[in-house]
Amino acid sequence: MRTKPSDPTLATRKAFVWQEETPPRLADLIAGGEARSRFLRYWVRDQFYDLPKMLSYHMLKLLPSGIVSELGALHYQVIGRFHKGRNTRIGANAARIRPDLDPATVTRLNWRSRGRLMSEFSVLPRLVPAGRVRVEGAENLTRARAEGPVIILGVHLSNWELLFAVLQQMSVPFCLFYMPPESRAEHRIARKVRQSIGATLLPPGVKGVRPAMKMLGNREGVVMLFGDEGFDGRIMAPFFGRPPHLSGNLAIAIRLARHSGALIVPAYVIRRRGAHFTCRWLPPIRPAETDDPGATLAGDVERLNAVIEPIIRKYVSQWHFLDHKL
Repeated sequence: MRTKPSDPTLATRKAFVWQEETPPRLADLIAGGEARSRFLRYWVRDQFYDLPKMLSYHMLKLLPSGIVSELGALHYQVIGRFHKGRNTRIGANAARIRPDLDPATVTRLNWRSRGRLMSEFSVLPRLVPAGRVRVEGAENLTRARAEGPVIILGVHLSNWELLFAVLQQMSVPFCLFYMPPESRAEHRIARKVRQSIGATLLPPGVKGVRPAMKMLGNREGVVMLFGDEGFDGRIMAPFFGRPPHLSGNLAIAIRLARHSGALIVPAYVIRRRGAHFTCRWLPPIRPAETDDPGATLAGDVERLNAVIEPIIRKYVSQWHFLDHKL
């Protein structure tokens, strides 16, 4: 099935391929030069920088969830004051996306939201069983699954990791596209927590497409990816009034849906207060029926953008990519 557009202004970016760094060997230390520098960075510098993250992750497990969340908010609110460049971007983006809000307030709340997210990794498996997550619209996902495979289109709001925990509670097995953090410690923590709550992790980038298609070839297959996207420090989606493009996850979601016949179910989590959340599943979306998918791909992408963009505008202070370039 052809899904490439004929419009040259809608060119896609080169397929992204992620490769985990190979640990340097002792021979690299002995070799000297660039090899030694890489060895020292990997085994000494990075380990030193990651040690506090690992210690805090394990220590926060001992505390009540509400306190853990608040500690994360306070920590990031303090350190956020020292990131002038990021604060400038957050304020500028907030002013453009929500001109009715005070940029300084949005900036402060955004740092607090980031801190809560990071600290809540320590207690994530507890939050749903403790009744801290209100679920709305679960029937939309159930109805879509009754028709065949499903693509869940998530949004990076609040603690989006709770989407995975809610799926586990609903006994829905799923695969997940994900982008590993730069920190190896954060990557290990995220991978461990996500796998503990039922996520099957797909290789990042183009390597994950084939296993995703295999999963969607099953009538009960469920694959999740995120429609909003920051790549290389820039906001890929939503478009926020910019010309649409086919270089991100919105286009991938449409292509996967067309090739597999899957329905697309948007979903997101917002923070009501502290460590209390609402998880919402929206009505399923089916790509437009056509004999020429390439000709309608841009329109389908704009339909998905029209769903996620208003959500992010509404909860902009909880949006993870607010510090990226727009």
